[in-house]
Amino acid sequence: MSLASITVFKGMSQHDLRRLEQGSVALEPHDGTTLFAQGDPADAVYAVTGGDGHVRIGVIDRHSKALMVEVFRSSDIFGEIGVMDSDVRSAAAVIEGRVRLVKISRAAFLSALKTCPSLGEALCRMMALRLRRTFALLQDATFESLEVRLARQILYLAEREGRPTDHGIRLAHRFRQADLADLLGATTRSIITILNAWRTAGVVAYDTDRALLTVRNLAALRAITGADSPE
Repeated sequence: MSLASITVFKGMSQHDLRRLEQGSVALEPHDGTTLFAQGDPADAVYAVTGGDGHVRIGVIDRHSKALMVEVFRSSDIFGEIGVMDSDVRSAAAVIEGRVRLVKISRAAFLSALKTCPSLGEALCRMMALRLRRTFALLQDATFESLEVRLARQILYLAEREGRPTDHGIRLAHRFRQADLADLLGATTRSIITILNAWRTAGVVAYDTDRALLTVRNLAALRAITGADSPE
């Protein structure tokens, strides 16, 4: 078990990392496992150390409508908010695919945060980036059409995990049409309508059976968002 590959821990000394690992346990949860639910006590921070799956962070309302807040993969941490502010979980965490995790106890994480300035600095940068993304999503939800919002989400995912292929940039992980809907708090039918129009226009290709999306025309997708293509 090693935490050296986790982005926010890369500035820590080997001694500090070993102390953090001593308060941790390695996990390989099954696909579909709920690590914690919204409102649960926050007793640990989780680090994604490997696997080809991801951890889905989101909420479900009383009418069973889902919202996917974010997906975390190798080198990410999650669950830090409730640990740091001593409150309950703000969202649920569900395993999708094969993921290797390290569960870091609340006591070990807070101890490292008190004694390791580099960890505090890295956490501030990470949380600032996440806050900027959250603000951008809120702004889009208020002012933009669903098509623009979907285009921006796909561009974000393509930049973060896209793999070049002969046919374009393919998202590395499976995203069912329902998953894309959950990213935006939209209906699956509305996402299907947009994807079908994009496929007809040659903007994307979508393999429904494998839930794989490929961006075939990056410039066209950026144009939908109103962004200029890079020179």
